[in-house]
Amino acid sequence: MHAPSKTVDVDFIAPRHLAGGGDATWITVPLHRACGWSHGHDPLMPRVILSSPDQKALLRLEPDPDSAWWTIQHAAGPERPAWYASFGARTPVEIIAAFTDALTAPTADAADAWNPLEPLHDAGWSPTTHHNRLASPTARYAST
Repeated sequence: MHAPSKTVDVDFIAPRHLAGGGDATWITVPLHRACGWSHGHDPLMPRVILSSPDQKALLRLEPDPDSAWWTIQHAAGPERPAWYASFGARTPVEIIAAFTDALTAPTADAADAWNPLEPLHDAGWSPTTHHNRLASPTARYAST
């Protein structure tokens, strides 16, 4: 009998624009179980709403064909404005998970200002001609 592996093999699709949205639980389960985000429950609505423990951040997953499926909002702080990020249905969950991982990662100094676009800039995303939008390195999908 083999011991269970402590690593998970992940195969990424290339080119990324062919990957599709993926499994939303890559994002919702870690936020809920590992980071303590609470969830509301409405069995009549096909959506997920998670709130951060401090109630300053809200993640909404709402499958609406006419708008962004994923929205992450953060309330204003003493020295930073409120902000939001939204992602379409075809944004790979790995990108959204990297964004929420950076959002929930502990920082050395809580007073440090964090740029919510930093994970996307670090991954090679660049500004587009559209107001407040970034394009992936392959320019196949965009985020606000």
